[in-house]
Amino acid sequence: YCSYAEAGGAVAVFGLTMFLPGPCNSYIIDTFKRKSVCVITLALLAGVSLLYPYVATVGLVALLRMVQGALFSVVTMTTGSTLVIDVTASRRRTDANVAFTWFGRFGMALGLALGVYIYPYWSFTCVVYVCAAFGIGALLLIPLLHIPFRAPLCPPLFSLDRFLLPRTLLPGINMLLVSFIFGVIIAHIYNEIFYICILIGFAVSLLISKYALSHTSCRAEMEFGQAALVAGILLMAFSNSLMSSYIAALLLGIGITASRFFVIMISLPLHCERGTGNNTYQLLWEVGLLGGLFFENIWTGNYPDTIYWICLGICVVSLVLYETVTHNWYYKRMEEKQL
Repeated sequence: YCSYAEAGGAVAVFGLTMFLPGPCNSYIIDTFKRKSVCVITLALLAGVSLLYPYVATVGLVALLRMVQGALFSVVTMTTGSTLVIDVTASRRRTDANVAFTWFGRFGMALGLALGVYIYPYWSFTCVVYVCAAFGIGALLLIPLLHIPFRAPLCPPLFSLDRFLLPRTLLPGINMLLVSFIFGVIIAHIYNEIFYICILIGFAVSLLISKYALSHTSCRAEMEFGQAALVAGILLMAFSNSLMSSYIAALLLGIGITASRFFVIMISLPLHCERGTGNNTYQLLWEVGLLGGLFFENIWTGNYPDTIYWICLGICVVSLVLYETVTHNWYYKRMEEKQL
């Protein structure tokens, strides 16, 4: 009985509540054992999934999404911004952060494809059990990590540490526009092969960045990615064939410039701020993704044919913002960092 907007809002509220535990991140991670915090929040995240079959109103669904958003924020902070850094030598931490982020993207595409594929054949309750099982699987991996002992600290209860880093907000907002486009596309297309093609595009993008564009400038890599995004969006706008949509999905995956923005955002932080920069990226990525999903659900009912042109406009705005502001601002901040 829900409208598209109500359903989209109930899903997207997850992104907003990811910010709720943020001011307490430093206190949580420095006061308690990091592995224990991660295990407990993962268990709660998986457990909350099991409640979905028992709620019958959009308000209760939104409430469960809010709880999961807050829990997922803590999980992301403890894993991507803390444990990954703790188990990695200093010289390899950028590689570790990048690898963690890529695994997150691959997981997103695989989850979308699997969810769309199994839903017609399995009941909703079974789908919920699968989600909880993946959460438990992640939980069982955490105890395998060997984390060096750290004495408990006495940080303030509220701070921006391990939450938001103002120094990275400009490239973060620039990147948010890219994830917004992906959120719109995800909400608009319901086809598991489409998501698999995006996944393949992610893999191709990773290979291109590592072998073909590794010695090019940051600007050239951004322009290449945005060109692929534009090509994919235009192909979807002008063609209705399935094969064209799969090629478009491949181009969208190749055009994931968010990986370059991530490198920028973990290069800008000063001493001991890497975890905060990483968490800022994760939060803004999720907000853009879910914001795009919410926007598509509001817009589709009235003007479904214009959604690709809106995405194209956002893509152009993102590129212009990078070319005119973000690029020069980034290199100026990096020069100041070296002084």
